[in-house]
Amino acid sequence: MGKSTAAFDEKVEIAGDGQNFAIGVKGRFDFAGDKGTLAVDFPEGGISHVDEVFAGSKVYVRGAAGLDGEWGVIGRDKAEAHYLLRAPLNDPEHVLRQLGTMHKISKEETGQVNGTAAVRYHGLLGADTLTLRGSAKLREQAGQLRDAIGEIPMYADTWVDGRGRLVRARLRCDLGQGHVAVTVDFTDHGKAVKVSVPEEAIPVNSASGVLTG
Repeated sequence: MGKSTAAFDEKVEIAGDGQNFAIGVKGRFDFAGDKGTLAVDFPEGGISHVDEVFAGSKVYVRGAAGLDGEWGVIGRDKAEAHYLLRAPLNDPEHVLRQLGTMHKISKEETGQVNGTAAVRYHGLLGADTLTLRGSAKLREQAGQLRDAIGEIPMYADTWVDGRGRLVRARLRCDLGQGHVAVTVDFTDHGKAVKVSVPEEAIPVNSASGVLTG
């Protein structure tokens, strides 16, 4: 996956305190070329749409808080995650890094994923996955959670097709009275990804808001 391209369709489900909501992230990404485009939404609406363009070491964002509809640009390595199991600016490569911490992996059943036969593998995620590239506030919150409920259970499942390609991944952490689950489908492997970089963008140090991770 890290040397190929794919369409990217992610659903982030968050449940707790009597609330349940989901965030959708869709786009195409060239993992070898470090470029791609993403669109981020609440499927139920209610929060402005966010567009993101990844181009090498920079990420361009439109629709995030404080940008008033203009494009902002931030160094990709400067972006941080602000919510549990989220990726900084929804970076698709971050999901692969999270999956890289899987251990105690077992081979499970073969099934269909978007019409493709795939084998499911189940495993545990490493303890640091929850706050990987997380902000100081996120690390503090995770520490408070561990103090309250003990070690936080984190699991992952991956589905791999007959050509060895990752076609689906699911990450989940259980929080006692709630959970966070991230499910990503990878399709259209190997197709070219075109990126149009905004001509003008405002340099920013961070991008905040639930849609930007």
